[in-house]
Amino acid sequence: MNKYEVIAVILLVALFSGVSYYEGYSQVSKPQFNAISASLYAPFLKSAISGAGLEGSVTAMGSVAAAQRIILSPDQYSFFLSIDPAVIEYLLYPKNISTWYIAVAGDQMVIGISPNYDGMSQISALNRSLFQAEINNNTLLENRYLKDILSIVLSGKGAVGTSNPNTDPEGYRALMMLQLAGLMTNNNITYYTSALNYLNSTGKLYEVTSGSALFAYLESGTVDFDIAIYRSAAVEQHIPFIILPSEINLGNASYSNFYQKSSVTVVSNGQSVTLHGAPIYLCFTIPNHAIDKQLGSILALYIISPQGTELMKSYGITPLKKPLLFGNSSSIPEPLSYFVNSSIVDQQ
Repeated sequence: MNKYEVIAVILLVALFSGVSYYEGYSQVSKPQFNAISASLYAPFLKSAISGAGLEGSVTAMGSVAAAQRIILSPDQYSFFLSIDPAVIEYLLYPKNISTWYIAVAGDQMVIGISPNYDGMSQISALNRSLFQAEINNNTLLENRYLKDILSIVLSGKGAVGTSNPNTDPEGYRALMMLQLAGLMTNNNITYYTSALNYLNSTGKLYEVTSGSALFAYLESGTVDFDIAIYRSAAVEQHIPFIILPSEINLGNASYSNFYQKSSVTVVSNGQSVTLHGAPIYLCFTIPNHAIDKQLGSILALYIISPQGTELMKSYGITPLKKPLLFGNSSSIPEPLSYFVNSSIVDQQ
């Protein structure tokens, strides 16, 4: 039995018993490895690396840009944490850089608000009404309050921030959310994206390469709204936010068919790829050509362990009841591969 098989047995026992096994591993060795992550989740990944008893660097950027980086250097990164499975499926699968991923958490889009926004009381009252309308399943009032909120956000009286769809899923999900909002309230998919384009033409739209860059803009009041930020990031960063209806927040799997009506074309390494709206999953994969696949595998096991799920919660991330495996499981490295088709991970 090699050392990774020994570690896997320890991990398996620990996953069922809740015992902390990472301290024992860290006393044996702390080799260095490289991971790459969606920028908003990089702090969580750094904490997970430490919790797993490993040492490694985390490169943070938008998930699309991260996938592009992996394509250029497929052996450099031993772990990829993405906020969109489509990035892995549409960019990495075709080049055989990855053939699988595991979804570990869900999220939803909200609209971030600057703490300095002078209309906070009005928009907060509207959001409470919107939330109550959704609870009561009152579609008429839901549409009314959503229209009122978006008319304020996109009025041009304040600046709006977003991220580049070609580098960051938050950017194309902002467009998807607005498309769905247009369909929901006006039966017009371009109703709100046209308003966003108008803001851009007037200099009231700030575009960044990754969503985390907007934190400082919101804090300073340079922008009044981040048009679409992940709820977990808003909670972790203490950013006030507007809760959006399930029909448009990309966070409720029961609306998958409606989400698919939205689409955005992004450019990756000179190639155009059309992505459709889908429920948000935080997921990871280990590139096929990574040098330290076993270390990435150990990190993966920590993330799906009870300790890892508690760590996610501490960052405002909502873990799935059980991790979901998608794709070809035959290329999953040891010791993670020992958990395939087990009670720990569900294969889709």
